[in-house]
Amino acid sequence: MERKLYLIRHGNTEGTERKLFYGSTDLPITQSGRQEVEAMRRRGLYPEGEAAALYTSGMLRTEQTFEAIYGERPHGRIPDLREIEIGIFEMKTFDEVLATPLGSRWLKGEMPEFDFPGGDSYEVFFRRVNRGLETLLKEDNPRVIAVLHGAVISAIMEILFSGEKKNIFDWTPSPGCGYEIHIKNGMATEHLEIAAEHKA
Repeated sequence: MERKLYLIRHGNTEGTERKLFYGSTDLPITQSGRQEVEAMRRRGLYPEGEAAALYTSGMLRTEQTFEAIYGERPHGRIPDLREIEIGIFEMKTFDEVLATPLGSRWLKGEMPEFDFPGGDSYEVFFRRVNRGLETLLKEDNPRVIAVLHGAVISAIMEILFSGEKKNIFDWTPSPGCGYEIHIKNGMATEHLEIAAEHKA
């Protein structure tokens, strides 16, 4: 039996609109972010929530995005799928991170498996996300929808489609967008984009 897993990134926040690095800060979506998500919903870009297993990470921005798409439907929350904690770089701009020796090496791709000072290590983050992914994949329901975060979705895609040799930045969807993943016999076989330009 083929199953489908849908991963949707939360809508725009102050952090995404100002292009800040952030993860653990529990920001709400902005008014314009909610309007963008609602416009995408009206255009039919999101999967139907009826009879699907529904989840968020439990963080405010995922809860608000979920409500903008699916209303007050009951849903599960998976804390293991909360966003990465980036420690000393939390709520910093690109230039502020680039100005630090560690941040500069990370942004230049010299440290792909980066351990954030005061935050998550690459290994700890991926291990946590993998636990959350296992929860999603253990669902009996053939359709699972999760509203999550950019780095979390990227990590899941890297886990499921490691053969594509993309890095975590390549997989990051725009706010309000995401992926439809086809799973057969427990293996991810195909992915389609959920994007503002077309219906996936």
